[in-house]
Amino acid sequence: MKKWIVFISITSVIIIAIINYRTPFFRKNGGPWSIGFGSSANFPDRINLRKNTVYSLEKLKENNSKTEFLADPFFLKVKDTFYIFFEHKILNSIAEIGLLSSTDGLNYQYRGTVLKEPFHLSYPQVFKHKNEYYMIPESKRAFSVLLYKAKKFPFQWSVCDTLIKNEEYVDPTIFLSDTLNIMAVCDKSLHLYLYEADSLFGSWKLHKDPIMIIGSEARCGGRFIPHKNKLLLPIQNCTNGYGYGLSLYEVATKNGNYKIKKTKNLFLQPSTEIKEFNAGMHHIDMQKIDNEYYFVYDGCRLIDNEKNLNIKGALKLTYLDLKNLFF
Repeated sequence: MKKWIVFISITSVIIIAIINYRTPFFRKNGGPWSIGFGSSANFPDRINLRKNTVYSLEKLKENNSKTEFLADPFFLKVKDTFYIFFEHKILNSIAEIGLLSSTDGLNYQYRGTVLKEPFHLSYPQVFKHKNEYYMIPESKRAFSVLLYKAKKFPFQWSVCDTLIKNEEYVDPTIFLSDTLNIMAVCDKSLHLYLYEADSLFGSWKLHKDPIMIIGSEARCGGRFIPHKNKLLLPIQNCTNGYGYGLSLYEVATKNGNYKIKKTKNLFLQPSTEIKEFNAGMHHIDMQKIDNEYYFVYDGCRLIDNEKNLNIKGALKLTYLDLKNLFF
């Protein structure tokens, strides 16, 4: 009997240690978010935060003193101007979509709010399609995935279609081409789903094998990235709390089927050397512009050096990760 007690005790300690290693029970206190940007002549193996520029919370507060954070940046280069659209959280208000612009990709100016709704907005994926400009923000509080069209780019936007109805999805991420039209979305249970359609304005339906991933890496973290005939999808890593880091996954499609696999673990991760990004990172938009890779990303800072006990969260993520192995 004593041997069984010892065995069970040792086994329990080992299991707890493994869980704590993968999804720590004590989590850092992450605070406000800021934006960074940079470029690379080649596709980067990892994003080196020290080589890039920070557009900090403090800088935006110089223009809007009530700013609480800026996050989820997406960019477009139109003619000679870079436009960064981002989630802008203002004190005592729900988040709206703000805009930064630059003529050199280095010095950005705050241009104000470009989209505001009665519900929370974030993750403003902007893109050009057939000579028109569109935006798909996160609009889960409207219980739909909404498509906006620019009446007068970059400032005037209005809803032109509802792509998915009666669903509360976060961070919808779209890819459009002549042969492939897909969208990845995540629900509150950390299931990443794949939708497909015959065109942007077609009927968006769940793929026949709809669940791509379940668990601690199952929420999109930026635009699809075409690279060397491959399609890469940034996905948030939440093992050490929400917004801890970002990994890249390859999505391969063939004959109506798809496969997804991780190719770069923690492609983007926090740095203790940069105060704005010393707690976590959870988003990147990287595109090849003028023969180099230009990217914008976000990250958050530590509130303090304390850590919070989060047993429920660690156990939940462990359960979902195990479920992902067998579903």
